[in-house]
Amino acid sequence: MKVGIITMHKVINYGSILQAYALQEKLRQLGYDNEIIDYQFPPKVKVGKVTYLLRLLYSVVVNLLSFGALATKRSRFEKFHQTMLRTSKFNYNYESIHSNPPRYDLYITGSDQVWNPSFAGSDTSFLLSFVPKNSKCISYASSFAINEIPADFKELYAKELLKYQSISVREQSGLRIVKELINRDAKVVCDPTLLLKREDWDKLANQSKIKVDEPYILVYVLTYMYNPYPEIENLINKVQKELGNIKVIILEGRKQDVFRKNSRVIKDAGPNEFVYLFKKASFVITTSFHGTAFSLIYGKPVYGVVKDVRSNDGRIISTLKKVDMSSSIIDYKDVDVVSKEQVSSLCCKEQDLQAFRDYSIGVLHEMLL
Repeated sequence: MKVGIITMHKVINYGSILQAYALQEKLRQLGYDNEIIDYQFPPKVKVGKVTYLLRLLYSVVVNLLSFGALATKRSRFEKFHQTMLRTSKFNYNYESIHSNPPRYDLYITGSDQVWNPSFAGSDTSFLLSFVPKNSKCISYASSFAINEIPADFKELYAKELLKYQSISVREQSGLRIVKELINRDAKVVCDPTLLLKREDWDKLANQSKIKVDEPYILVYVLTYMYNPYPEIENLINKVQKELGNIKVIILEGRKQDVFRKNSRVIKDAGPNEFVYLFKKASFVITTSFHGTAFSLIYGKPVYGVVKDVRSNDGRIISTLKKVDMSSSIIDYKDVDVVSKEQVSSLCCKEQDLQAFRDYSIGVLHEMLL
């Protein structure tokens, strides 16, 4: 049986490319021949000559200011995409995938924020709108990444979701959305990255071009959902103090972070380097879902920093609660809970993660049959 996966695999984003790799690798381990449908997202936009030249100039200036780090990062992503992902022979855009769809025995909508209308908009390709009639369709850990589908998209989403024989989602909020849209029960499973064990990820970490030979706190803060600065600085400072003032390594980071004492900013990491930095970290502070996921994989003490700890639907909150790690959920303004004792007790128990992994693999295997 040949399986086709559609997911966001080509963007320069650590979580996106690594979750695509993980689902493909787990399917291979389970004995399924599979490939990722090489779908172009976001679509290429034609621009005028002046706009193109301005963008090119901007890219050159940014790379010069970053001492080539961004160019190195992009190169490492491209190499990973070419060597570690098995993709379809053809590269598709919205028009070509609907006019001449790829043929598989089974189609899977993969994970990441593939069902988030804020990203995908009216592009229903991630809802498998292109597949031939009566095809077998399933989803694995697909994420809406929002608490409710906007009214303008409800009819469209409901129509497309009805074609799926089985639906699994990544967050608790996804269960409610599916139920409201098509009155069907979905299942919550782990992100594809959590399907693989440490030894699977070590194969990538061992290829890292970046090496660190001292203990460090890894800080990986994304700001596209909300901006935790400057408040999160207090949290970083407190954890650093409680851990004996060890170095802070900031992945990506802001311009001003290069001036932070006893710190290092890394902007040129590719997917392999990303995995390595989590593997070697002594402690992790992150607002990233996949930053949280890799902390769990490697059993690292972690603060999964969120905007509102009272929410039950967040991606970080949902996953940490699933593995009995509620104490790792922290509000970005809250440093009162930080103590040496608390910091040292934030590791995921391997048996809790393995139980979630085993359940999710069972769901995946059942859907594939």
